[in-house]
Amino acid sequence: MTAKGTPKRGISLFRAKDAVDLVDTDLMSKPEMSPETEAAFGEGIAAGLGAGAQTKVLLRQGKDEGGFSLVSLWFKPGFPLPRHTHDVDCLYYVITGSAIMGNQTLRAGDGFFVPADAPYHYDAGPDGVEILEIRHGAEHFDMKIPDARPEVMRAAKELAHARRHEWEQLHVSPTMAANTI
Repeated sequence: MTAKGTPKRGISLFRAKDAVDLVDTDLMSKPEMSPETEAAFGEGIAAGLGAGAQTKVLLRQGKDEGGFSLVSLWFKPGFPLPRHTHDVDCLYYVITGSAIMGNQTLRAGDGFFVPADAPYHYDAGPDGVEILEIRHGAEHFDMKIPDARPEVMRAAKELAHARRHEWEQLHVSPTMAANTI
């Protein structure tokens, strides 16, 4: 204990090989969307959209440990992340590849900050993108996908169908490959 009565914290290590799939945790709630968007999103998943992304929780601390979470996102070439929001602030850092946000292309070393409840989306560049997602003070966060325009959902479904085989052949991200030895 410190003089002020708060527990003393030490260094915490985490290893990529111990990372858990985000969907296997309760860190993020099940995405909220209208029944129409959910049906269209389900068609995209059935066409192969799920093969285009990998999300791993590298670090999740309780409030007494510091309250940080670190998630590794790997979106394979051309993956279209849908427009969505989260209920907490988040900082993103591009490790490899590129993310296309409107007319901006973010590359390795670039990043962006998204305040709570601000809608955003991006597409993975031609080589895909690996991003670190950093949050502080949030034990859980939500994901809301507002009603997507039918043409956007149709385009995502067609892209998933066209790239599914390619995406399924990519098993390990460039960064995580260093931890398969």
